[in-house]
Amino acid sequence: MRIVKSAGLRRQELLDIALKLFATRGYDETSVNDVIEAAGLSKGAFYHHFSSKEDLMKALAIRYAEDAAARARGVLEDRSLDCFERLSRFLSRMRDTKAAATPETYAAFAPLFNPENIDLYERTRLAVNEVVRPMLVGIIREGVAEQTFDTPDPEGAADVILHLMGVTRPTVAELYAARSRPEIDRISRRLLQQMTYIGTVVDRILGIPEGSIGLADCHTIDEVARVWHASAVA
Repeated sequence: MRIVKSAGLRRQELLDIALKLFATRGYDETSVNDVIEAAGLSKGAFYHHFSSKEDLMKALAIRYAEDAAARARGVLEDRSLDCFERLSRFLSRMRDTKAAATPETYAAFAPLFNPENIDLYERTRLAVNEVVRPMLVGIIREGVAEQTFDTPDPEGAADVILHLMGVTRPTVAELYAARSRPEIDRISRRLLQQMTYIGTVVDRILGIPEGSIGLADCHTIDEVARVWHASAVA
């Protein structure tokens, strides 16, 4: 008996297959036909869900962001906390999700940081920001209302913060490409310095004391670097 799967389930299966192929074969070495063959579908069935390999990568990044945001959303809804505490815990949960990602996930997304894929990276980054932006705008707006934050434009503040998060791309790309332990340690320290400084800028945007927002810590960056390195040499 032929099992007819829902469109949503079929789409998720295609994403699972693409993630595995991107991680094991590499994004550049994987074709749409490879995904179609692995899924046992017709080309028409594939293109019903995705328009291209680039569309697959973007959808994978959005799914990852949505999963991370869903796990972190609970703290944004905890009314026992003020807005600053909710924002801090939300960012912490998002960091923890990155640190807990599997080597397969890192290997699949590594091509986004190759110089030749900068356009794909930018399209993917903007798509992911659309997932996070409404939550960020909401908590900033609430913080302004309760006088925890002091900014005249919550939406503009969220946009600038998300933009700032993207300026570390060259350093992250170096970290992805690093192979030796000393090189990984050196780049990790530089990334921590950059993230720490960006945190102080975010403090100023939100009108709170410098040092309030922590966007990164040594443990998280070390753990991310360890998993990246493991996925690169596997």
